[in-house]
Amino acid sequence: MVTDMNEINRFFEERQVQLGMNFGLSRMETLLAKLGNPHVGLKYIHIAGSNGKGSTLQFIKEILLAEGLRVASFTSPYLIRLNEQVKINREEISDEDFVSGFQELWPIVQEMDGEGNGPTQFEILTAMAFSYFSKKGTDLVLLETGLGGRLDTTNVVKPLLSIITSISLEHTNILGNTLGEIAFEKAGIIKRGAPIISGVTTEEPAKVIEDKARSMDVPYYQIDKDVHVHGIKQDELGQSFSFSFKDITIENIAVKMLGRHQIYNAALAIAAATIVREDIREQSIRKGIGEAQWNGRFEIISNEPLIIIDGAHNPAGIEVLLNTLKTRYPDYRYRFIFSSFRDKDYATMLQLLDTEASQITVTEFEHERAANAEVLYEQCSKEKRELEKDWQKAIITGKQRTNAREVLVITGSLYFLSLVRKFVYSVE
Repeated sequence: MVTDMNEINRFFEERQVQLGMNFGLSRMETLLAKLGNPHVGLKYIHIAGSNGKGSTLQFIKEILLAEGLRVASFTSPYLIRLNEQVKINREEISDEDFVSGFQELWPIVQEMDGEGNGPTQFEILTAMAFSYFSKKGTDLVLLETGLGGRLDTTNVVKPLLSIITSISLEHTNILGNTLGEIAFEKAGIIKRGAPIISGVTTEEPAKVIEDKARSMDVPYYQIDKDVHVHGIKQDELGQSFSFSFKDITIENIAVKMLGRHQIYNAALAIAAATIVREDIREQSIRKGIGEAQWNGRFEIISNEPLIIIDGAHNPAGIEVLLNTLKTRYPDYRYRFIFSSFRDKDYATMLQLLDTEASQITVTEFEHERAANAEVLYEQCSKEKRELEKDWQKAIITGKQRTNAREVLVITGSLYFLSLVRKFVYSVE
């Protein structure tokens, strides 16, 4: 029996290596049934998407907190420690509650292992979160999918509302080779009785999502068709936009998070908040959007030299990152440190970085899914490319070389950023 967080972390790491990602809902349903189905009775907003899930969730959370609601959230992955993934309001689950929740599940995990039907690391963590939220009591749970939607571990709930933030080519070996196929998997979170809001505007995946909504006979709202953004203003001090949805119009909403894409995430969040809480106050919307932040998303972690970390983990994310850099720092040169999981489209990601980079350093980190630095190097065509297998040394060298009119950008994998963020703050 484990007794502390260090033992749980080791168990989860070993479990991930042993079982990896094993999709399907039967194990999760069995695990929850043996636990007493703690997920039943909670109210959910279920969020899927290739990019933007975490940011959209944060916007919704801050709006609802401003309304005085008690809001739980389950997100992945974490940046610093496992507890971040399970929160009520802004408070992470305590080590004591985490250990207690794990110990509650342990006999069930052992029983299922003995039956040859052992739950994955993510299934155990998700079940723990449901149990914790059920015990602590919440007005609403904001639930982010892990990967995909239809067969994702979280897709055992009946939500009040579903959101699909975006669709791009990712995990093609699992989700499909076209945007339409990936949209089909994401649209698997759409349930009867729960409206769906979509940030997807590309014709092929948008039609898949709309068709699924119509087949389930639920209200369907799409950005640019039903949820409107206009009056966007961006400068070095920040950004703002105006919003309209149904009979609601709000002008000049200030956004703390950087990047044009965050404006559209904020718009999805406002629409969601107005659906689940019809009498929501405009001041709560303004306060929530103005205060929401999400670490690891275009996050400035040093000003001298200027260092930005961004969890761009697919080509669409890299495009957004580059657009934000060019808007925010148009007269700077961009140095990149890049590392990725091997099941990501790192070749396209590096090709995109090549178009804007003054220099690229590829590196690697310790994880069973991590891409080899030599493989990444071969995919990078930039003349000023470097290979440094030691990611910590790559960061130290990058900091030393970055001058006053340059930005050092570290990107490619959220898991990689969790290591980077901890390291950079520890050596300052």
